Amino acid sequence: MIKKFVRTGLAVALPMALAACSAIDFGQDRIQYETSDSRAPLEIPPDLSSVPGSDRYTVPSRPQTVWASQQAQADASASNGTPANMVLLPQGEVAKIVREGNDRWIHVNMTPEMVWPIMQDFWTTVGLSLSRQDATTGVMETNWAENRAKLPQDIIRATLGRVVDLVYSTGERDQYRARVERTADGGCDIFVTHRAMVEVVKSMGGDNETTVWQPGPSDPEMEAEMLTRLAHRINQEFNPNSTKPSAAEHEAEVEKLATYQPENSISQLEQNAEGVATSIFIKEDFERAWRRLALAVDRMGFTVEDRDRSRGFFLVRYLDQEYEDQKRSEQGFWSNVFGKDTPVEAPQYVIYLQRLSDTECRVHVLGPDGKADTTGVAPRILTLLSEQTK
Repeated sequence: MIKKFVRTGLAVALPMALAACSAIDFGQDRIQYETSDSRAPLEIPPDLSSVPGSDRYTVPSRPQTVWASQQAQADASASNGTPANMVLLPQGEVAKIVREGNDRWIHVNMTPEMVWPIMQDFWTTVGLSLSRQDATTGVMETNWAENRAKLPQDIIRATLGRVVDLVYSTGERDQYRARVERTADGGCDIFVTHRAMVEVVKSMGGDNETTVWQPGPSDPEMEAEMLTRLAHRINQEFNPNSTKPSAAEHEAEVEKLATYQPENSISQLEQNAEGVATSIFIKEDFERAWRRLALAVDRMGFTVEDRDRSRGFFLVRYLDQEYEDQKRSEQGFWSNVFGKDTPVEAPQYVIYLQRLSDTECRVHVLGPDGKADTTGVAPRILTLLSEQTK
C-alpha cells in the first residue's frame, strides 16, 4: 500500500515540480522543525527518557518594574566585573550573549518572571513545542523533533517532499532544554542546550534488519542558533526599537559562537583502588564550576526536581539501563510477563558540588538523603558527567 501511494505521489508531483521550478525558493534556513504526529514516534531508550515531574507548571508572578537607574547600575556592574576571558557580544540593550571558553549563555537585565513568558512563546516561533516546563526550577524542555532543513534542498525535496512527506526522513531528532537562573544584579542568565538522537540500522540475524534510536552528540551550532534567536526575541520584546540583524550578520554571529576554542582540561575523574569512579575534581572557582556542571546536567537530560546554587546541589532523577534490568529481574518471571509495561521508577540522586578552595571544587553523586548512593549507579553518572565537563 505504501509503495503504491509513493508511485502515485511521484506521478502527481513530478509534473508539478517541473512546472513550478522557476518559482521555488531554495533558501538555506538552518532550522525547519517537523513536529507532526504523522511520523512514527521516537522511542527513547529507558536511560534517556525524561521522567515525568510533578505538575508544578506555576504561572510566574506579575512582572516587576525595573527602574532605569537600577538597570544602568546592573549594566555598569556587569561591565566592571567581566573576567578577562569572558566575551560579551553586543546584542542590544536588554539581552547579551556571554561566552566563557566554550560555554555560552544569555544575560538579561530583567527578572526571570519577566523573561519566562517570552521563553514559553519563543519555541513556537521556531516550530517546536514544549513537553515539560517548571517555573519552580526554571527549566523548560521541548518535544523531540526532526529538523527538515537537513534534507537535500533539491527540486524533488522542494515539491515531492511536501506532497509525500513520509518518503523523506533525516534519521535524526533534536531536543532543547532552556534553563533560567536568577543573578545577583537582579537579572537572569538563560542557558540553552541541545540533545540528539540518531536512527541506526541494527541487524536481527540473516537478512532481517530493524532500526533503533541511539544518542547522538550535542550540536554547538544549533545551541548557538537558538541562543542567538532567543536573545534577539527578548530584545525585540523589551526594546521594540532594536535593529534586527541582517541574515549575513546573524550567520556570522552564530558561526562565531559555535566556533570551538581549544582549552586545557580542567576536570579529572577520580577513582578508588578498584578503578571505580568516586568523584570529579574541577580546577575552577565555584561559580564557573557550577555553570559547567549545570550545562553537563542539562545535556545529559536528567530530570531536575530541585537545585540550589548557594548550597551547590542538584536533585535529579535518572533511570540507568543496568539498574532497570536488575530491578526487572528481581520482580520474577510472572511479574515480567504480566507487568512488562509497568515502568521502573527512576531513583533520585543528589549531584553535589563541593567548594574546596577559591580555585578548586569536587563533584559527588549521592543518594536522595545526602548519604552514599545505594543503587550502584553513582559511578556511571560520574563517568558521564566527567566526559561533559572536560
